[in-house]
Amino acid sequence: MFEPTRGGTRGGQAEFKWTDVSADKDREHYLGHSINAPTGRWQKNKDVHWYSRDKDQTEAERLEEIRKVKELEAEAIAGVL
Repeated sequence: MFEPTRGGTRGGQAEFKWTDVSADKDREHYLGHSINAPTGRWQKNKDVHWYSRDKDQTEAERLEEIRKVKELEAEAIAGVL
């Protein structure tokens, strides 16, 4: 009645490569294709993962920057009023 499960991966997950996606004519249908399989001149030699890289800024520096921005925004609003 019940068959044993098949070994390996189903759907070709073991053979998947993003380099194959970048060469595929239907690459736009893959989620994450613009980041994981970049193509085109504008992406050549660019860091498309810039937003997720480690930051050199400490927590205190980040909070100080946010405080300065809020202070400038408050001054701008007070100037308009």
